[in-house]
Amino acid sequence: MGDKKEGPAKKISPSPTLSPDQSIPSSHTTQEKSIDTPVNLYGFIDLLSHFYQEIQSKNKDLPDEAVKLISRTLSFAHSRLRGSDNKHSIQTHLGALTNLSKVIDSGHPIALFGIATFAIFEVCCGSFGQWHRHLQGARSLLDLHCRSKAELDTLVSEIPGLADVLAYLVWFDLTGALVGDRALIFDALHRQVLSPAFFDSVGCPSDTFDLLVDLASRDLEINTLDLSSRAMEQILQLDTSDSTDRGLSAAVYRCTGAIVAFGLAGVQNKTSSNTYTSVLSKLVDRACDGISRVPPSSRFYVHLASPAYLTGVHATKTQQCDSLRDYWRNCQLCDFPRYPDAQDQCERRWRDKMIV
Repeated sequence: MGDKKEGPAKKISPSPTLSPDQSIPSSHTTQEKSIDTPVNLYGFIDLLSHFYQEIQSKNKDLPDEAVKLISRTLSFAHSRLRGSDNKHSIQTHLGALTNLSKVIDSGHPIALFGIATFAIFEVCCGSFGQWHRHLQGARSLLDLHCRSKAELDTLVSEIPGLADVLAYLVWFDLTGALVGDRALIFDALHRQVLSPAFFDSVGCPSDTFDLLVDLASRDLEINTLDLSSRAMEQILQLDTSDSTDRGLSAAVYRCTGAIVAFGLAGVQNKTSSNTYTSVLSKLVDRACDGISRVPPSSRFYVHLASPAYLTGVHATKTQQCDSLRDYWRNCQLCDFPRYPDAQDQCERRWRDKMIV
């Protein structure tokens, strides 16, 4: 994918040619959609629209409630994007929830599309890092249908777009686990749905993702030397010559991986040496610099939220706090305001550490 921009002042229609009542034959394969559609709120709603087109045009044998779920979920999503706050919007929300509840009760995997839709709005609009309840519901439903890689592959092959939906869910799982300091909900089996195109779209190197998964895995013992070595591995892969939005985003993720690994190593070793503190602070400086250099109009910008938060956890200077404040404010000023309480969470940490 190229470095396609999403301007913060421009309202982007998530599905300019489709309403829930339209039926337009799809001209792309599921794989092409997965690669062409950016990973973000608008891209997810496009994915939902494509799936609705698919089941309409190909007359897939689905229960009426499942088809209604996708239609009503799309209506709910469009209403949320418009910022509607009226009786119709409330009815749309309740209609989608009622349908979702019925499909979940039936155990149909199509409910995962509805769960993921509510999850992505919770990620954008809810308390930062606290979106696990939707993921737990998705995991329980998924367990009804597949407990092995072969069963998961079969399920994904039968439902177009499901692999993409699961990719969002396992991504939210990792970021929420790191931010909320909780256990991972999905297993390695489920994380296999993440493709190179997905990592490319969010700006996170796949090996950094693997490191972050290990750091979030509470049942995985990593000693101090291994933590330091893996942090150094990320630092050595920093590409200072790549000033593209993607390159800057990758650098921020690598710095964040190193910060979290070094931070955990320090906790395990109970160290507070000047050298350790200095190294960690310089990594935070570097991550803050990378975040500040990515323009808010970049499609990678909203994906820097978890790195920004985790970097903020280890901030030690007012300049670092100021840089991260700018990031959170920009997220609130973009086309669809995001992460409403993330800055407040950071501010509380900084006050507790007496930085501000």
